[in-house]
Amino acid sequence: MSFLQFRDLSYSEQAAYFSAHRTYLARRYTAGFTVHLYYLGSFFCEEWICQTQNELRLLRPFTGTEQLLPYTELVHLPSL
Repeated sequence: MSFLQFRDLSYSEQAAYFSAHRTYLARRYTAGFTVHLYYLGSFFCEEWICQTQNELRLLRPFTGTEQLLPYTELVHLPSL
């Protein structure tokens, strides 16, 4: 499925597709949320979980690399 096709689905359809086709990549924390990054074949999608209520609040699909920058800060490579 393409990013545009996914974006045009209803929220419940997005959630079903997301659950069936996601590949976990990374996790980060921000402002009361745990944010999981997944790859869905042709685009990325963030899953925003509220830390206090432990429930899904947002699925945020994207194709740009700028949205990946917060995850690159989590990568630490030893000096060569």
